[in-house]
Amino acid sequence: MSVRTLLPPAPPGAPSSRWGVRRAARLAFPEPSALAADPVHAARLHRYLSDLLAPYGLAPAEPDATGQSYGEMAEALIRAVVPAGEQVDLLVLAHSVPDLTPGRATACRLGHVCPGGPLSFAVTDQDGTAASTALRLLTAYADSAGLRRALLLVVEQDRLPYDPGVPVALPAASRGVALLFGDPLPGEHPLPADPCATVRPGTDPWWELAGLVADR
Repeated sequence: MSVRTLLPPAPPGAPSSRWGVRRAARLAFPEPSALAADPVHAARLHRYLSDLLAPYGLAPAEPDATGQSYGEMAEALIRAVVPAGEQVDLLVLAHSVPDLTPGRATACRLGHVCPGGPLSFAVTDQDGTAASTALRLLTAYADSAGLRRALLLVVEQDRLPYDPGVPVALPAASRGVALLFGDPLPGEHPLPADPCATVRPGTDPWWELAGLVADR
């Protein structure tokens, strides 16, 4: 099966040399999500995964009160990078490892939580390219619609609640990165971001980029 990514057309002269990373935050999440300790949620997740995995001869791990909710991680990142009173026009959530809450429309919820009530959607995959694709989409949408502020959230957890039956590369830690893009305010000098960051498991290249922005 092949999948095409459709980018909105950019109007003539849309790319701006002033567009770049205005602010960044990076957070580690060494402790499990509070939701992971909820026995009701754990039972529902176990039943959900059992139904999905059974046709492949696989089974979920027994509930163990571990794992991350990307909604909780993303909300912490939004609070860290978007001050009260600022507006965000577009929010894109990216991850490769499945969420602890697969039945939740997390990106839609974040659109309500984030200041400005932005248009929001998620990009997810299994080969480490979700964040790079999300950045391309974010830039294309911002250019075509004339958006002023866009937020990229890259989150990953270091655990799968089941044995996939094949070797997989998991991140070394549960971490999240927020990059706020836009034209600079007076006195600001945005740092351009490379949408073709090296593909590695987890948030590594984005973690490093966020560190560069924070150290400016």
